[in-house]
Amino acid sequence: MRHVLDDPSGLSPRAIRFLSHAAERTSVDMSSWPTAGELRSLLSWLPDVDVQEALTLFRRATDRYGGLRYRSLAWSFEESVTFVPVPWAADEYGTEEQDAMADLIEHDVAHPYAVWLRGDGTVVYCFTGPHSAPIVPVFPGIDAMLEAEALYQDCATWIPVSIDDAPGLAAVEAHAAHLTPIPEACGYTERWWEQDGLTSEGSGGLAEPGWCGR
Repeated sequence: MRHVLDDPSGLSPRAIRFLSHAAERTSVDMSSWPTAGELRSLLSWLPDVDVQEALTLFRRATDRYGGLRYRSLAWSFEESVTFVPVPWAADEYGTEEQDAMADLIEHDVAHPYAVWLRGDGTVVYCFTGPHSAPIVPVFPGIDAMLEAEALYQDCATWIPVSIDDAPGLAAVEAHAAHLTPIPEACGYTERWWEQDGLTSEGSGGLAEPGWCGR
């Protein structure tokens, strides 16, 4: 498995441009990785978890994305993030856990509290606070997260367009009915549409929807 900066195959031209212009590769400390034996023993008690599949996914995530760093402009970060996929050790699991989990990125802002990778490849954000769901699935995979980041970067110099008369994700979807979806960047809580000179993003329940134009 080659690193994404060496072999960005599977990504859109937009995401490839973003990585080539904005990303770098840093060294990854693997000393905190649990051993394969420890992980097999740890994951074996989780219900309906394919231990070998989860181990393979976590290892491939480290090989492909480990050390990837860039300045994020996404609504949830706006900081430098570094991909350091490390499977959880035993003391990081609670008795209620149902999925194999790994840390995914290092970051400093308060929200989300953490970004994790589930054993099925889903990227989840962890939130804290009385009005926050503790774990929210955001993207179906890491590539979708990078595709969305590339769109945030593309829109950084565009002109925001207010839709104060149509707040909420449902209103954004209605406005976007005649736009072209950008499926590679869409997740469970973020959806993107575009047409010439206009891009729209809707984040259900996590951020305000918005439009930007050239």
